[in-house]
Formats: sequence, C-alpha cells, structure tokens
Amino acid sequence: MLFLLSLAARNLVRNLRRTVLTGTAVVAGVALMIFGWGLIDGLDDNILRAARLTYAGDLVLRPDGYPDDGLRFPLDQAAAVSPALTAKLDAAGPWTARTTFPARLVKGVDAQRVFVVAYDPATETRVFDRKSWRLEGSWPAADKPEIVAGSAFARLMELKLGDEVVLEARTRDGAINALNYTVVGVVRTDNTTMDNLSVWMEAPAAEQLAVLGGVRTQIAVLPTATPDVAKATLAGLGWTPLTLPEECDDLIAMNRIRRKSISVVVGMIMLIAATGIANTVIMAAFERIREIGTLLALGMPRRDVQLLFLLEGGVMGLVAGVFGAVLGSSLVLYWQANGMDFSSIVEKMAANMSMSVVVYTHFSWAPTLLSLLFGVVVAVLASVWPARYASRIVPADAVRAD
Repeated sequence: MLFLLSLAARNLVRNLRRTVLTGTAVVAGVALMIFGWGLIDGLDDNILRAARLTYAGDLVLRPDGYPDDGLRFPLDQAAAVSPALTAKLDAAGPWTARTTFPARLVKGVDAQRVFVVAYDPATETRVFDRKSWRLEGSWPAADKPEIVAGSAFARLMELKLGDEVVLEARTRDGAINALNYTVVGVVRTDNTTMDNLSVWMEAPAAEQLAVLGGVRTQIAVLPTATPDVAKATLAGLGWTPLTLPEECDDLIAMNRIRRKSISVVVGMIMLIAATGIANTVIMAAFERIREIGTLLALGMPRRDVQLLFLLEGGVMGLVAGVFGAVLGSSLVLYWQANGMDFSSIVEKMAANMSMSVVVYTHFSWAPTLLSLLFGVVVAVLASVWPARYASRIVPADAVRAD
C-alpha cells in the first residue's frame, strides 16, 4: 500500500499544473460548503439573539388568539395579566409585560406610521439587558410625555433630541386620540424591525394615549427552569406561551431554504470538480499506457493497478479538501470573531426583519469534517471509471504502444 501511495503521489506531482487546476474546484466546493453552513448557522443564532435581547426573552406569551406575525397589534385582543398568571410568572423567573400598538407620528407636515412599544420601567431591565443597545440621549422620565425613537425611524423622520412631535392612535375602545411628546432619545437595538418601525414610551404614558385599561399584548420571561418546563407551567391561563425557537421558527425556516440553496450550488461545483478529476485521471492513464503495461507484465495484480488510480484521485481530493477546509474554516472563524456589519445595506433596503444587522458566523467541527469527507468521496468516485479502464489494459498491447 505504501508503494502504491508513493507511486500515486509521484504521478500527481508529475503534471503539477493539471493537478492544481483540477483540485481548485474541490477547494472551492469544500470552502463554500463550510463557509455557507457556518453563515447559515450564524444567521440562526443571530435571529434567536435579536429576539431574545429585544422582545421575546427565553419565553414569550401572548393572549390566546392574538396575532403572532409581528405586523398587527390589535388592542381589542390584548388582555390584562390576571393575578393567577402573575403568581405563576413570579415563580417562573424574571418577567416583564409590554403593550405594542399602531400609531401615527406627526412632525410638522410629515407623518409616518409607527408602532408604540409601551414598557414597564420597573421590570423591563430584569429581562432585557440594554447594555448592547446604543442609546443617544436618555430614556423617558417617569410621568413625562417623552419618547425614544428607533434609530432607522429617527433617520427617516429626521428626528433630533428635543423635537416636539404628535402621536395619533386609536384607543382600546376605538376612539382617536392625539398627544404631544418630546423626543429624548434615539436607540439602536440591532433588531431591524424595531429600529425601523418603533418608538418607545413608559406604560403610564401609553395609558394616556391609548386608554389601555391595563391590557398587555405580550409578556417576556427568563425562566429559571428550562423554557419547555416553564411553558407547560404557564399554559392554560388565557395566554399562549412560545419558546424562543418556536417564536422564531418562520425566520429559521427561511434559513433552511438558504441552506438547501447552498447545497445545490456546492453540488454543481463538485460535479464540475468530479468531471475534471475523471478527465485528469483518464488522461494520466492514456499517457502512462506503457508504464501500466510494464507493471502488469512484471506481475502487478490488476486490482492494484485499479487501486493505484483510485489512490491518485483520493489523494488529490484529500489534499484539495484540506486546503478548502482550511480556507473555509479560516473565513468562518474570522467572521465569528469580528462579525459582518450589514447596517448600511439594511438602511438602503429599508428591510424589516427581526434580526441583528451584525451577523456572526458559527464554527463547528461537524460541517468541516463532513465537507472534507464529501470532497474526498467525490474525487474517489470520479476516479472509478478511469481506474477500471487502466486495470483492463492488455500488457502485450501496452508495451508496444507509442
């Protein structure tokens, strides 16, 4: 076996340029597979992180039958937090309740639809650590008509600290109300939906605007037990609990489609690589007919001749796969540490997705080893037919070949 390996390596080096050109496709395919999977895994983590840090916690509850599409916030379907639910929430862990409802912000002659996020200042920071948010200015003071605008929305409306604006909203009973507010802060949460569409105010100020009557549209919990256990404990009290992965399932499903798309592209690259490898190995067989005939005449078994060419394809795939794995893993590890900032692209597209504009890739060994194995298998399979052709050469004819 060692003799065959050394002979295979020598034959690959003999025409190094052709070997390198053929292996390049394997390098590209393996690197793309590792980087693509690392990016999709990072997007999954990104979606979960953005939701956890801005609106969902580890467990989010909404009134039974309340829309969960993130686009509709009907106050007539909101509900009060009952004493029974409050007791169970207190036992489950830190929690906070919010009320989100649509409004219209008017500044001078300009007006724009916006969603008001009304939070409880006493419990908000128990669940949402605002240290990762970037705040210019300050949060609203207690019992004052003040708001904080999402960063992208503030740019759209050209809002500055100290600006006086009017918020128009329908009350819970359906009447139209309008009140004056002062912009005291601009916040970037890195959740594009919230930064693009939201203004923030304390719950007492929202009560005056929308006459809420104490109803809430969602509750975020950081349970001390596992989310699944807490979900079972909090179910059946008029509110529907969802764990963080369940809450973000629609967005993660989109990433599963992206993963399949990457697999299709990698498959096409590997098909090109397989064609190149098969071509390289069969050309090597034609160029070495006399050499193969001599080896057969000297007593080398045909299965060893076949194994020789399979080893050539396998070594080529292994070396190219290692280079591809190193390249793909290096990119994943770099972006895992530094992150990719898509804020400028998101601002131009005005995209609204519940995810952070800074995306970190995610490295794991399983995709790396699987991609490397895939590259080697493709190379070996591509060498099967040329290897069989070489093993069937007749020694007498081969040694007479020009």
